[in-house]
Amino acid sequence: PRSEPRLQQAVPASRVLDSLRADEAFVGITGTPRHTWLFVLHAGHVTVARSPLGDGDMAALVQAVRTSLTPGVDGLPPFAMTQAAAIHAATLGRVTSALKGVGELVIAPSGALLALPFALLPTGPANASDPARAPWLIRQASLAYVPTAGNFVALRQAQATAAPRRPWFGLGDFQPATLAQAAASFPTASCHASAAAFASLPALPYARLELQAAAATFGATAGDQLLGARYTASNVRHAALGNYRIVHFATHALLPTDLPCLTEPVIVASTPPAAPDLGEALLGADMIGALHLNADLAVLSACNTQGGAQGGEALSALARNFFYAGARAVMVTQWSVNDQASAYLVASSLSRIHAERTGGAAASLRAAQLAMLDDAQAAGTGPSGLGNPFFWAPFVVIGDGGKAPPSTTNPPNL
Repeated sequence: PRSEPRLQQAVPASRVLDSLRADEAFVGITGTPRHTWLFVLHAGHVTVARSPLGDGDMAALVQAVRTSLTPGVDGLPPFAMTQAAAIHAATLGRVTSALKGVGELVIAPSGALLALPFALLPTGPANASDPARAPWLIRQASLAYVPTAGNFVALRQAQATAAPRRPWFGLGDFQPATLAQAAASFPTASCHASAAAFASLPALPYARLELQAAAATFGATAGDQLLGARYTASNVRHAALGNYRIVHFATHALLPTDLPCLTEPVIVASTPPAAPDLGEALLGADMIGALHLNADLAVLSACNTQGGAQGGEALSALARNFFYAGARAVMVTQWSVNDQASAYLVASSLSRIHAERTGGAAASLRAAQLAMLDDAQAAGTGPSGLGNPFFWAPFVVIGDGGKAPPSTTNPPNL
């Protein structure tokens, strides 16, 4: 059996520098009530900078950006380009000279910045009416995120083991629960709204197509998937997931910020018709951490992970559980995502990983995002079309997003 993972909260800067590739930089961002501090580690050097924005100011900017990414009855509002530019100016804009020549960024954010993909930060003058042409940060570098520097070092330095036999395993096409089943798991009067919200989770037709496309890409068989009625918590626990390089969930995921009566983040599985409650439908963080994975990447492609800074912290905790289970990286969304755009981004990213056309998960995601932006620019889709970050920017790679080694890794000692 595996030993219990150990949380590394702090590591020397020298270990981070030794773990970086030549064109890669590590950026730690720490907020305080009065300032935001940045620590850049690259090419053997450490650069420290300070922004005048404190936690409250940064949280207000992040909230404005996220609000502009929330569709209303009239569709998407204009993207908060001014606030996004202010976030860039107060963070990476303070250390541009230290990031010259960098093609890959590993970012360890804190506070409200946990809930924001840095890909959507404009690095220069931009117009919200023509977002497809904006100088987004994603045009300059691929991006990966880590909870702490210790997580990054542990994931990067994990020891290799024998490669799994199969490239990809897919899970999804969930069967919804009834209101009675949801109410049995959320029985108190204060949880009626959570029960109703869970029972109303919609089917995800494009997520099903996404899994079909991935299965075709990797040559997967029915034995490489748990779909529909077979996709239950019990079957996930007993699946031989350690035999796969990529473990791909295409389903809803919820944080306590989404459903207040949840006590932990959950990935949603199918509820059998005869089940008395949601026992088979809730893949909790503890259960995920107990899986035996040997994966370069875990994909959660239909997540609903809203809730500002608290949602970002819960998302980071969910990623840690995948690390404990043996995944080197997790690809997940930061907000309730357009089903069709999600299917395209995931299928495109996975096809690039399969063809080894890029350096790993983060670069593969970047290539898919840039392709969507190119299409939007060519089509002239306007402020609420595919060039809007709502469509192309929700995904982030948490963990080691670089090129995977020839064989996969042991569960890292985090």
